[in-house]
Amino acid sequence: MRQILLTLTLWLAPAHAVLAIECLNGQSSDILAIESWELRDGAGPDDERAIAITLELQGDLGIRLIDGTIRFEDVLGDRVAEFILERAEGIVPGQPYIHDEIIAGTVLERLEQLHPDDIASIACVSALVYEDGTLQEFRQ
Repeated sequence: MRQILLTLTLWLAPAHAVLAIECLNGQSSDILAIESWELRDGAGPDDERAIAITLELQGDLGIRLIDGTIRFEDVLGDRVAEFILERAEGIVPGQPYIHDEIIAGTVLERLEQLHPDDIASIACVSALVYEDGTLQEFRQ
């Protein structure tokens, strides 16, 4: 019976680790939610790969300027990738915002190798300007 409980505990551990991803340095994870992400084949002559990350604004007021990052970690807490959000992008409430970025090297390899259920992601915002001109900062 003890062996079964130990095995069950180790099997459930990765699910708990996915929930542990947090923003650092006072950044907020309450502004943007990551709805989904996917790897895409490039359409250009170099056949570069890209990642498309679909985000949703978690408020009623749009954003006209943002300072933030999107972070991916595996279930063991190792960083897989970090993407910087475009600063001067209009993010509208109720509409998906898609962040596209070319990726290569070890980031691409890790994302291709890992099972999607073993990857946790979070959008962390340091500062933003809402569409009404209000500045909000989330730094310690």
